Order: sequence, then C-alpha cells, then structure tokens
Amino acid sequence: MPLFKYEAVVAKCRSLYGKLLKPADYENLLKCAEVSEIAAYLHDNTAYGEFLKDSNLSSINRNKLEYYIKKSLLRDYMKMYKFTSGDQRHFISLLMTRFELEYILKVWREYVSRNIANNPAAEENDDYLINESLLDIWTIYQNNPRINLAALKNIKDAEQFKEAVKNSYYSHVFEKYIGDNITQNYTELETALYDEYYENLYRGAAVFETEIRKKIEDSISIQADLINLCRISRMMFNFRAPTNEILPLLIPLRKKLKEENIKELLKCPDRESFFLYCQSLYYGAKQSFYEYQSMTDYMNDFLDKYYKTIMNLTSMGFDIVVRYFRIKEIEIRNLFYLIEGIRYRMSLEEIKKHVRT
Repeated sequence: MPLFKYEAVVAKCRSLYGKLLKPADYENLLKCAEVSEIAAYLHDNTAYGEFLKDSNLSSINRNKLEYYIKKSLLRDYMKMYKFTSGDQRHFISLLMTRFELEYILKVWREYVSRNIANNPAAEENDDYLINESLLDIWTIYQNNPRINLAALKNIKDAEQFKEAVKNSYYSHVFEKYIGDNITQNYTELETALYDEYYENLYRGAAVFETEIRKKIEDSISIQADLINLCRISRMMFNFRAPTNEILPLLIPLRKKLKEENIKELLKCPDRESFFLYCQSLYYGAKQSFYEYQSMTDYMNDFLDKYYKTIMNLTSMGFDIVVRYFRIKEIEIRNLFYLIEGIRYRMSLEEIKKHVRT
C-alpha cells in the first residue's frame, strides 16, 4: 500500500471520531429526567448542537429529537462523500445506499400495513415518517435521485412501486419477490434486500489493495455473522421456526461463521446447548455469551468493543471509514435507547444495560 495514500481520509475520520460522545456525556445524559433535558444537553455540550439550534428545546418530542440526531449521521456521510473521489467515493455511496433501502422499506411497510391489517391507526404517523425520511433521501441524492420520490408517496399497486424504484440498486430484488400483489413475500423480500446490501459492499471493497480489502471485509462480515447468530437464536427459540424457514433469512457467509457452524447450531435442542456451542466459535473465545441477557445485547457489545479497539489503533487505511460509521451508528442507537428509557421512566440500571459507553 503506497505510504500515506489514505492519510487525508484517516485524518478526516479521526477528526469526526473526536467529536463523538464521551463517557462523561453519557453520565450527564443519564441524569436527565425529560426528553427536553436531553435535547438541551446535546445542544449545549455536543456536536449535535448544530442540528438542534433552530428547535424549541423545551417542547421537542422524541421523534423530532431522534430525527435531528440521525441527521448528524447523514451529515458525516455527506462530508466523507464530498471529501473523496473515485473508488473511495463509490464505496461510501454504497454504504449510504442503506438509507435508500430503509426509506423504500419504510414506504413499503406503510403500504403493506394499510392493505393487510386494514388498520387506520397504521396511518397515524405516516406523514411524519415519510416526509421527514424524504429529507434524508434528498440529502443523500442531492440533484441525482435514483428513485421516484413523488411516486413512492402515492403508490397504489405493485407495478407503480417497482416503477418508482427501477433505478435503485435494489430494483432487481423487488422484481424477483413482488408479483401482482405488493403485500406478498414480506419477510423474504426484506431479507433479500439486506443480503444485496452486504453483497454490494463486498463487491465495492474488491477494488482496494488486498490488505485494505480484507480489513473492510472483516468489518462487514463480523457484523453479518453476529446478525445471523441473532436471527437463528430468535427464530429457533422465540418463534420455534423449522430449519427450512430459518436458512433463507440468513446473510450469506463470508468469514468466521462457517456453514458447518450453522448446521450444528440448528441442531441445538435448547438455549443452553446453543450458547454452549457459540462458546466454541471465534466470538465465544473473544467474549463470553453467558454474560448477556440476549444475543442482541451480545452483538451490540461485541461490535462496540471491536470497532473502538481497532479505531484507537494506528490505522492508515481506507477501512477506517467503515469502522468510524459503525461506531457512529452505535452512538445513535445508544442515544435512541437512552431517550426511550427516560421517556418511559425506565430505571437507570435497565438503561445502562443497553447503552455502551
């Protein structure tokens, strides 16, 4: 790898990393009694202040505060996108397609909810969700939208939906899974879309030098492995799903979790044997599964430690971009959980279980 090839990108990421919340910030946020107090603290003491400067902090609600917090993530993506060019910019654009994917799915879920459940309550927050998310998409697309935003807001049938998303990275997935009835194949479609997202990232990483490509793939695949472990555990023990229903929901394997591991996990008769086998995996050797209440808690804590450990080491490669954004996303999730916990008067002990600092 040419010396200092990614020096500017590394410096930019480290600058952004330095603006993330510190343990002291979380300690102060946990002392807040209301959502408005959280907003005031973020406004006065953190980088989130620039997104809250025009808000009425005394009356801000949970949805609005979470929206402004998420906008900071979009801002960071756009900063890195504009800061780079060529293969680097293309890879960042692939990372950002997750927001395109989430927006399309949000519209799709709203449509399905109205047409399957026939529940008017499903439309209660529709305008807020769709219109606010629309701003995210405009931010990402700038003047070159890949989906027909206006058409997506007024879809009436499957053909209109597919026409609206025909230029997106995911149009072929919708073509495959959606027939005449847009409400069919809900779970299979969502899984296939996220599979495609990960595959796009792997393909995007292929253009980099071998050392950088492997580090990027490692950052992606570890998250994918842990998502698979969560899905298997939830489907087996919460929903008692058979093997043939679980396998199609898994993200394609790339690294440390092997096909033979999946087969053995699917044979486990109970949670105890499931966790015991997990202890024999790469992940169990790094961090015990028995210390956590759920696979999701394990995954979130593992990823938080993994990305921060690597981030704090000296790095001169483009893989730092993936690691930074994963850490930023963990921070966003921390804040959302903290806001929810305080809003619903959860105990501090319970909130702390799910907030990684």
